[in-house]
Amino acid sequence: MEKSIYLGLAIHSHQPLGNFPFVFAEAYQNAYLPFLEILERHPRIKISLHYSGPLRDWIAAEHPDFIKRLASLVARGQVEIMTAGYYEPILVSIPEADRQGQIRKLSQTIQADFGYQPVGAWLTERVWEPSLAKNLAQAGVEYTVVDDHHFRGAGIEGEIQGYYITEDEGYALKVFASSQHLRYTLPWHEVEEAIGWLKDQAVSGPPRIAVMGDDGEKFGLWPGTQKLVWEDEWLERFFQKLEESEPLIQTITLAEYARTKPAAGRIYLPTASYIEMTEWALPPETA
Repeated sequence: MEKSIYLGLAIHSHQPLGNFPFVFAEAYQNAYLPFLEILERHPRIKISLHYSGPLRDWIAAEHPDFIKRLASLVARGQVEIMTAGYYEPILVSIPEADRQGQIRKLSQTIQADFGYQPVGAWLTERVWEPSLAKNLAQAGVEYTVVDDHHFRGAGIEGEIQGYYITEDEGYALKVFASSQHLRYTLPWHEVEEAIGWLKDQAVSGPPRIAVMGDDGEKFGLWPGTQKLVWEDEWLERFFQKLEESEPLIQTITLAEYARTKPAAGRIYLPTASYIEMTEWALPPETA
């Protein structure tokens, strides 16, 4: 059996309600639009995308053609759209009824825009509490993404390359672990280094997936990334290398992987967020 590894990219794009129009416009021109365009040029690259409610509303009002172009990528199976709380709340900070309402509102909007019922949910700031398994499952969500830091708190070591099943009161949810290594590598390190690491993770036998869940703004809006990602063509070169590396490295949407590949096991995650947030949330002396 030949070695292989799946790569699941979950890209989250958000602008808060009430943000200045020029900020929306700058983010659209520097990050969201070129990212859509590069996906159109590379139809073999599969990816999971999330757009928050306020950002979706601005795009629909100002650039409705973007929604139509994105819908064509969804229709051909290249892109999966993820749901979440509509206004990007930290879900555990609001009442359970509001958690349900916000998730269902965004899911219904995705259904209207793309004719697609989302099954994955982006978790704001990856803030997790065990009760969310029930809340998300009740809202029609089949999987979510947290950081590998969450899994460390449950005693899992090494690279976590698969999804686990958790539950609350009998409501089951699939949970992927986003790799901190990939989050720090893409797009900051050389393309060859990123591809080399993925090749090193390839194995024979049961399927494995390396997941990176991170912000879409890092591809053109964060300081220095306009030059790095687009002018120096980092993402273009990365996608080309991924295509050249098939079938050793295969991109896949998280929904497709969750529905066609077996779970790595069962897990009960502790309350957690991504590792930087766990420091920022503490009093300064403790942090």
